[in-house]
Amino acid sequence: MKFSSAPQRRNPWPAVLVGALALALVSGAWWARSGGEAGGLGQTFPNQGQEHIAFGAQHPPYNSFPATSGWHYVQPQPWGTFVYEIAPETLVHNLEHGGVVIQYNPALLKGDIGKLEAIQKRFPNKTVVAPNAQLKVPLAVTAWRRLYTLDTLDEAKIVDFIERYKNRAPERFPE
Repeated sequence: MKFSSAPQRRNPWPAVLVGALALALVSGAWWARSGGEAGGLGQTFPNQGQEHIAFGAQHPPYNSFPATSGWHYVQPQPWGTFVYEIAPETLVHNLEHGGVVIQYNPALLKGDIGKLEAIQKRFPNKTVVAPNAQLKVPLAVTAWRRLYTLDTLDEAKIVDFIERYKNRAPERFPE
């Protein structure tokens, strides 16, 4: 039997595959933490769950304002435009169903509310528009785990947000 003193060549593929897998795991974790997309609109908040609570029941504070996930009433708000404020515990249920909620502070919003009504009519089975006098900004648009605030009524930005984030929630209902 003859032994060679030449160094044996190693197959580089196992190391390449392990490196690629590690890169994919790190990239996936970053992607999920950033809300699932580069250049996303607004902020992403940690999921606070989907627990149904009784009407008026106490619960821990939401991690965003307006709320983007968490404790909510069994009955969601009907889709549409409303002239009265709606409890966050109701609206979170709409978000859980893949909806988008557009809230505005009537004292701060400079612009025609009719534009918000027109946006809602474009997405009649996925949006709620309602006032919220507690907002510190003129407009807040929410989806499941997502919050986008605006200083002006920018129809293109609101529609972009709706198109990106509607139906991206734990429970998806047909439009």
